[in-house]
Amino acid sequence: MSTGERTLESAVRLLRARELAALIVYSDGSTNILRASRLRHFAGYAPLGPNAAAIVTAGGAAMLIVEPEWDRARAARHSWIDTVIGANSFSESMLAAMGQLGVDGRVGLAGAREMPYPIYDALAGAVSIEAADDLVETMASGKSPAELERVRRAAAAADAGFEAFRSAAHVGVREYEIVAEVEYAMRRAGADDNFILLSTGPHNRAMRAPTDRRVEAGDVVIGEISPVIDGQFVQLCRTVSVGPPSAALVAAYDLLLRAYASSVERVRAGVPASAIATAIDEVLTAAGYGEYCRPPYMRTRGHGFGVGSVAPGALIDAETANTLLADQVVVVHPNQYLPETGYLACGETHLVTAAGCERLARTETKLWITEE
Repeated sequence: MSTGERTLESAVRLLRARELAALIVYSDGSTNILRASRLRHFAGYAPLGPNAAAIVTAGGAAMLIVEPEWDRARAARHSWIDTVIGANSFSESMLAAMGQLGVDGRVGLAGAREMPYPIYDALAGAVSIEAADDLVETMASGKSPAELERVRRAAAAADAGFEAFRSAAHVGVREYEIVAEVEYAMRRAGADDNFILLSTGPHNRAMRAPTDRRVEAGDVVIGEISPVIDGQFVQLCRTVSVGPPSAALVAAYDLLLRAYASSVERVRAGVPASAIATAIDEVLTAAGYGEYCRPPYMRTRGHGFGVGSVAPGALIDAETANTLLADQVVVVHPNQYLPETGYLACGETHLVTAAGCERLARTETKLWITEE
């Protein structure tokens, strides 16, 4: 059975179980590191924007509507959906497609938060709408073999990116020059794009967008390196000492490594995602840093990546209710501000399995040191 056949069969089964006449999966064309496009996952097509939607009926019929109209040929090449419509007026084309498919009654809508109000209003005037983001999440509850292959390629690109990051972190180099080297290395390794935060200085407060600041002797260089390949993200969080690290930095990073190791031990299918945060906080609290286990000293203990991942669109903390499932991809990172050293980056991406988890990157999680 092909990927398209499996997707269609799953959608029809879920629609019938909820007694919905159809499912609309909408996208405005954006891809976010936490909220990857549901439509891209569902239809196998990366929309350009400004509007695109797949319509699947409980009877098993499907259409894909894309805007701009001239993107129809590309959509038809990539998507498993045979009937592709190019739209000049998206609302009109979508309503016409629903009429052609005979859609009437209750309709599930995935991606409503992205949908502009005029399109939503036109849709609501024709059918009864209910939120259905969870249907796509259910269908994408674990990475498919094809998605996992892209995840592993993204992990290799992240390794290449960190090697460039480490090699570029020397005295006199500007922050944006480090990012340029990382971008170049990961593009050569096959990445489509890259989301990166970093900071340089003797006592960093947080990670941020790069500036023209030059690296100085004794700086600590921290970064989140997050390449994406065909919608699949991987993230590395790394810290580099420019020159010999202080005793305080060595001790602080050792603490984060112990917190990271403790949390990874709890990552397995069937375990609450909150266990990741709890494990990290326990180690830091025992070391006397309990008051730093909340914002603004840290942001999150981990997160998923878009559809088919734990806590889609959310960050992992001690209150996260989601349960880890096999073949999900999750980031574990005790990124943390400590008063002695400033903000430090530590952690990476793991594949959840029934027995535990698989570390996806090859570069070691440790305090890295470069010559000045």
